[in-house]
Amino acid sequence: MSKQFKHTTQERRSSVIYSNSNGKGGLFSPQDYITGDKTPAFIDDDISENTEESLLATNNSRTLQEEYGSLGRAGSSDSTEIQSVLPKNLIQEERDLLMDNKLYNSNYGAYNRSSYHSTDLNAAIAPTSSVEDQEVIETWEDAIESGKNINTTFKREAIVITTNASPLVLTFILQNSLSLASIFSVSHLGSNELGAVTLGSMTANITGFAAIQGLCTCLDTLCAQAYGGNHHHLVGVLFQRCAIITIVLSLPILFVWWQWSEQMLALFIPERELCALAAKYLQVVALGIPAFILFECGKRFLQCQGIFHASSIVLLICAPLNAVMNYVLVWDKNIGIGYLGAPISVVLNYWLMALGLFAYTYFTKNEINPMKCWNGVIKPRQILKNSKKMFNLALPGIIMVEAEFLGFEILTIFASHLGTSELAAQSIISTIASLAYQVPFSISISTSTRVANFIGASLYHSCVITCKVSLLLSFIISSLNMALIYKSRFLIARLFSSEPDVVNLVSGTLPILALMQIFDAFNASTAGCLRGQGQQKVGGYINVFAFYCIGIPVSYVLTFHYGFGVSGLWWGISSGLVIMSVCQSYAVFHCNWNEIIRAAKSRNSEGAMV
Repeated sequence: MSKQFKHTTQERRSSVIYSNSNGKGGLFSPQDYITGDKTPAFIDDDISENTEESLLATNNSRTLQEEYGSLGRAGSSDSTEIQSVLPKNLIQEERDLLMDNKLYNSNYGAYNRSSYHSTDLNAAIAPTSSVEDQEVIETWEDAIESGKNINTTFKREAIVITTNASPLVLTFILQNSLSLASIFSVSHLGSNELGAVTLGSMTANITGFAAIQGLCTCLDTLCAQAYGGNHHHLVGVLFQRCAIITIVLSLPILFVWWQWSEQMLALFIPERELCALAAKYLQVVALGIPAFILFECGKRFLQCQGIFHASSIVLLICAPLNAVMNYVLVWDKNIGIGYLGAPISVVLNYWLMALGLFAYTYFTKNEINPMKCWNGVIKPRQILKNSKKMFNLALPGIIMVEAEFLGFEILTIFASHLGTSELAAQSIISTIASLAYQVPFSISISTSTRVANFIGASLYHSCVITCKVSLLLSFIISSLNMALIYKSRFLIARLFSSEPDVVNLVSGTLPILALMQIFDAFNASTAGCLRGQGQQKVGGYINVFAFYCIGIPVSYVLTFHYGFGVSGLWWGISSGLVIMSVCQSYAVFHCNWNEIIRAAKSRNSEGAMV
């Protein structure tokens, strides 16, 4: 079964966290840095005396490959059992590859064997779908065991990657639109207001959202382990425990936002007016923090059960509402209140997102029935139980998310020392960079899943083809982004601001951003390949080195020592992305494939034994 063609990174499709940051270093989730620990991640004595034996012995989230690993090749002649275990899309992928390699004929392959085992002529002529699926599974097994070559094609990989990436593009753009709406609505009020939103958002990210999201990453492991061990009600306990602890820990931060945010910002930002406006932003956004925590925890509560689309459905509703609210609360002549309308819109949407997720959980007709993991409100004595285990998983997550957020926010601090117009321009350029990044990032997620599929099937030659196709698609997309940004640079600048200084700064820097698209896309693509190979730590270390040792120092030198201004910030980041892309490409194509496959088999066998 270890050679079954399977998804190994399905969770990552929906685990991408929303943030106002570009997150160029955030291609590797915090979970990537805390896998491989062989000690039990979580034990709760509320369930049973045998909990320690029943829960996973590793910190790895239980993936689809592990879910189906112990059953798919059990040798049962009951095709219904196999069909119920293996997802239909996985069998279809095997069928397509077998047909490409002329090892299976969909018109005749399944008919041959079924006719031998049935005295019913109609059954032989029109076999059931389950019989066909069984035929595909057995044909694939036979091909692998006999050493036959199964290779994919450039055409098939291009189709698969683009098909899988398409819905992700929509989801990520909807996520990005939440911050885009605030930036766009406030930018026309003036450079001071735009700079204040940027500073407020930056401070909220570093001191609040990053820590919250890092803490919530512990549920990626704990809930998945509990659910995989059939301790369904424990999933609800873990969800509540994490939410309560995170809300309690956030209260001191929110108090600081309310009382001392202006003084705190004044330590780093010279313009006092910007600090005052940013402090007001923080005071309003603080009201939405509990809802944000509930949404992040609730999202993971559903994801561990295999429900990945709930947050996308909620975003399809809330993202358009957010845009409407920003217009009404900022610009409407009767209701609009100007600058503060933007953070109020953020708060309202956080609460709507949390309520929407809970409404889905309660009312959904999904056959998985997520309410089976809810066993009532947590008891007070359960809140702090085993919290040490939770923090052991959460702290690495906090560190990695903070590192991601801090990197690009340092550039915002640099820009604030150049002037109000420069800070406003930096905010607009960062927003465009983040929006342009969504397509290559979606390709990256699709690539990581596809590469992991082939690794699980020991087909590393097909992995190489997938990686090459991913780079090619990234180059095509980035070329289109580059052309669009360059040709529309004056229009983009005027859409976001009517102030001549800001427009000139933005339009003068966007050509640099346009050139950066090539390396930004290569960075995303190669990171996806590394995730699929299981080399997340390698990619993460390259990210940290390229960003903090190359990108940010070069940005500082060019901006403040050579007078490049805002352009210097983006030349520096571009240099970091060049190093990042080159190093990651080398790691992808010069890896030890045998060792990667061996490690994958080891992980899968561990999952199958649980």
